[in-house]
Amino acid sequence: MSAIRTLTPTRSRELPPACAELAAQLHATPLAELPDDEILRLSERYDAAVAGPETHENEILRLLTRSFSRRLDIPEYYRYTGLHVAGWYLARREDSYEASLLLLHALVTDLIALEEREAGLHETTVEEGAERVRRLEAVLDHLGRSPVGPDRTMASADLVRLADHDDVLVHDLLVVNRCSGFRRSDKHDEHIFMRAVQACEIGFFLIRWTARRATEAIGRDRGEFDLRMSQFASAAELLNVVFHALRTLTPELFMGFRDLTGSASAVHSLNYHLMELVVYGYDERKIETYKRFAHLAPITSPLLREFTSLQDAAAGARDPDIREAFTASESPLHIWRGRHYGFGRRYLPEMTGSGGTEGAGYLKRFVGKAGLGSGDRIDDVEQLLTQFAFC
Repeated sequence: MSAIRTLTPTRSRELPPACAELAAQLHATPLAELPDDEILRLSERYDAAVAGPETHENEILRLLTRSFSRRLDIPEYYRYTGLHVAGWYLARREDSYEASLLLLHALVTDLIALEEREAGLHETTVEEGAERVRRLEAVLDHLGRSPVGPDRTMASADLVRLADHDDVLVHDLLVVNRCSGFRRSDKHDEHIFMRAVQACEIGFFLIRWTARRATEAIGRDRGEFDLRMSQFASAAELLNVVFHALRTLTPELFMGFRDLTGSASAVHSLNYHLMELVVYGYDERKIETYKRFAHLAPITSPLLREFTSLQDAAAGARDPDIREAFTASESPLHIWRGRHYGFGRRYLPEMTGSGGTEGAGYLKRFVGKAGLGSGDRIDDVEQLLTQFAFC
């Protein structure tokens, strides 16, 4: 699959000058080196943009500076990952699935361009960098095969080529790339870690989004179910392809910036926990985790114990093909959980996880997903279950 690598912005699509200057500064400066008075200025700049008129410049400034706000109670994970920018982009699109594929494409192509531009300038050797690019191109290949309709893929539907002629869409993708991905360290290899985390968050969202629609289609529309399950399987496999690229980050390179990520951890991820809930049902073993972090409190709602997960809906279907389709499509997700545990063992073998968990031991407890019950279908929490989540 020969995907178009970039959606090239024209001059008219660039950020407003003040925003472009600030974005360049934040990308060039390790955030851990910013003095307190500079963080305060960025926080004040955010407040001023919020209080100011609804201009395009203020909109972009809010995206650039929100993570530095001292007024907002933002969990460290979301300060680090800047997922509010992806949330902004997705809220502006009608088709969340296709929009997510294009966002992933933009993030990966931007990272490939960076790796090629800075080859040989960092601790990563030229050979290691070339292997990283090959694996990132495999992510693009996987995206190109992602189904967008019956017998259609992202590549055959020409989504990237057509998007290149949409000035608003290209500008919004540029905004995501320029207003997120800020490193806390001066280590080049933090780039792939950051973008891999963001890509997984979008993957969690895609899995959840397609799972909800597959669940709704069971017993109602077999064609819709088959399409959504193929999308579900592709999104699940995406996590494995991203992890394959991330493995070019050695434990030594990871430890070069790990401490500067502070308490930021995927255990804080709403998208991750909601994905598992929608696919498998309510996991009572996680209640302690949900209660530990205030922003996960919505997951403790009794309503979220009453809807039918995809796993339970498939198990209760009369058609055995439905059950087989779930087992086959869910298999990549099971593999990813095992690899996630393996990642923890390799990179944090005897260490506490960054979210205050026991690291690899925490991941091991949740590899298995059998026997997690769920109840009747409900619509009251559909917005929580199907929208991109961030704090």
